[in-house]
Amino acid sequence: MSIYTVFAMLGGLALFLYGMDLMSEGLETTAGNKLHSIIEKLTSSTSKGLLVGIVVTAIIQSSSATTVMTVGFVNAGLMTIRQSVGIIMGANIGTTVTGQLVALNITDSAPLLAFGGFIVYKFVNKKTISSLGSVIMGLGLLFMGMEIMSSSMSPLQDSPVFSNLMLKFSNPILGVLIGCLVTALIQSSSASMGILQALANKNLIGLSGSIYIICGFNIGTCVTSLLSSMGSSVNAKRTAMVHVLFNLIGTILFILMVQVLPIEQFILSISRDLPAAQLANLHTMFNVVTTMLLFPFSKQLASLATRLLPMKDAPMDSMSLRYIKPKNVHDANLVLTDVRAEADRMLDISLKNYYLAIECFYYYDENKHNEILHNEEVINYLNSHITKYIIDLLSEAMDDQTASYFTGYMRIVRDIERIGDHIKNIAEFAEINEERQLTFSDKCYEELDVLNKSLLSFYDLVTKEEDRDLRQSKSKELDLSISNYIDTYRELHLDRMKEGICNPESGLVYEKTLTAFERISAYLRNIGKLKM
Repeated sequence: MSIYTVFAMLGGLALFLYGMDLMSEGLETTAGNKLHSIIEKLTSSTSKGLLVGIVVTAIIQSSSATTVMTVGFVNAGLMTIRQSVGIIMGANIGTTVTGQLVALNITDSAPLLAFGGFIVYKFVNKKTISSLGSVIMGLGLLFMGMEIMSSSMSPLQDSPVFSNLMLKFSNPILGVLIGCLVTALIQSSSASMGILQALANKNLIGLSGSIYIICGFNIGTCVTSLLSSMGSSVNAKRTAMVHVLFNLIGTILFILMVQVLPIEQFILSISRDLPAAQLANLHTMFNVVTTMLLFPFSKQLASLATRLLPMKDAPMDSMSLRYIKPKNVHDANLVLTDVRAEADRMLDISLKNYYLAIECFYYYDENKHNEILHNEEVINYLNSHITKYIIDLLSEAMDDQTASYFTGYMRIVRDIERIGDHIKNIAEFAEINEERQLTFSDKCYEELDVLNKSLLSFYDLVTKEEDRDLRQSKSKELDLSISNYIDTYRELHLDRMKEGICNPESGLVYEKTLTAFERISAYLRNIGKLKM
């Protein structure tokens, strides 16, 4: 082989990988937010998770991206390990779509696809259509890179050294190791599969020599999910471990099947007389069969991952970001999941403070008051650091909708911080009551009970309701209801003061407490409107 041949092979590989990236990025931009929402919401059972994993991975052309998303959801507490198992299995099946696309062998049309996609991408201003142009251009470049790789490999057909090397891959251990190493390096089983298909199209490797390499591809792709789980929660690490266990056990079972069943003959019988199509069908069969074998044991896989990683999350300093990790932005939607989890944590702390403040107002406790002050410092810390993190993120490339979500969460954490201030005010009013021995009428306490129940319902709505439209409409109704209560109670309280039932000093504290309830309600309405 000449140096020119080597350069041509590397250039073809670069074009192939770049085409894959363009396709994946274009599809992610077109449907990324919706796909993240689908993964999060439609995984209540392992069966649904399996279907979601297949569909999402088939669309974005990357099982690594799907599993990394899944690890992120588990880390953020939005999904359990059990729910993640089905998605991981489905992702393995969905990733075979790329190999089937490559097997279509439309290399003659590739330049036209690349050019047409470029025109749409470059000159159409609408973001969605422009992204689809990127997908078409990526598909064209992928096939052009495939053709360049295949052509540059032609001299290897006459190399006995290379032929002998390919024969050695019929050894199960060596084949799996090579497949695992290649995929671990380029972090894409689809790309590894494309390279193998290019070799097969030039008859440089046969079906029997490819079986074990393809098995290795599935193990090597676990590297991405393992890397994404570093620095995350124990459950996120367990999710990555499920990915490893599934592919490792599946590989062992499939290799045993190859030894006793005529797998190779079956693939040849159902495939076109095209090596790339045979490998694509083998890849699909591997992932479908291993999923069928291991799907009934989803619960056991999750349990095994838990037993292999029995440790607990180390206690974290409250003055620290728990979900957001300093990292480069490769997927803005994944980072959005972390920001959302951090904001939810902040909202939970404010709810805890609200409970403590109400308890103090009825029966003052200095220890509870001090806990409120500490939690308020945590809320202020989180507001400052989440806001700074989002501001830094907004300088990164992302679609307009994702950017609007980040901006929305910047407003949400600001509103939670302001809720914290008003809750702290209630605690301070409780302290004044204790110091000055102020008393309130039974009617005051009855009115506060009504407002307290309404605000707790508001918190419940904002934290638990997933339907955004329903949450927005109910938030408006609750805020209006609380506002009407407060207007009525102010008038009633004024009448009580005129009648001498409440003394002026207690009345002033009560009025300020009503104002705090009113402000908390208004900010909860804002959060209910903005929250994803």
